[in-house]
This record gives sequence, structure tokens and C-alpha cells, in this order.
Amino acid sequence: MELIQPLEALELVHANGNWLLDRESGFSPVQLVAASAASCSTYVFEKLLDDRGIPYEMKKVLFEYQLDVYYPNPVSQIDVRFYLKTRDRDCEEIKQVFFQIAENCPVIQSLHPRIKTNAFIIFV
Repeated sequence: MELIQPLEALELVHANGNWLLDRESGFSPVQLVAASAASCSTYVFEKLLDDRGIPYEMKKVLFEYQLDVYYPNPVSQIDVRFYLKTRDRDCEEIKQVFFQIAENCPVIQSLHPRIKTNAFIIFV
């Protein structure tokens, strides 16, 4: 992977188009940490559900993060909300699979232990 700085903002080089690492024109590195945790959680959750043959439709995933109040203001919490559509009879099994996300997500496993991660399922 490569970072370049053709102008003011850093860019993460990618074959399909560079990612701007600047809060105003792209995503800040802190936002990428939260997005990485949310996207990894989503991929893991979907794989666990698919491996068990549980039918579902992931409608959307929303996430937010909080920064510590003390300098250097690291990420202190990441909340991920999964909006799923499924049959009523599959909800309990999905909840059981849901509890396996953190232990199977390499991004969450890589975060500092002080970063609290929370995940929620909303059935729609």
C-alpha cells in the first residue's frame, strides 16, 4: 500500500481511484478506523449467517464513533447497527450468530482494548 501527497491531502493509492484522507474532501484516518471496524463486522456477520444457511437481507449498516475527551483524543467507542430483514422464526438464531462477530473480526481484534465496540441488530 502507498500514501502519496500530490496536494494538501494525503491519498491512499488504489487501482480504482485513490482515497482522499482528509476530513473535508474524503475520510479522515479516524473515520477509516471506525469504518474498518463496521465493515469488517458486517462481512463477518454475513459470512457467519451464510455459512449457517440463515436467510436474511442486510438492509443497511449504520455506525458512529466517539473520541476520548483528553488529548490526543483517540477513538473511545464504535457503535455499529445492523438493519436486517428476515423471517420471524430466524430471529433467535440470528441473535446467537450475532454474538460471534467480535471474536471473528480481525479488525475488532486489532483495536486497543480501551476502544469499546458495541453492535446492535434492528429487525425491519
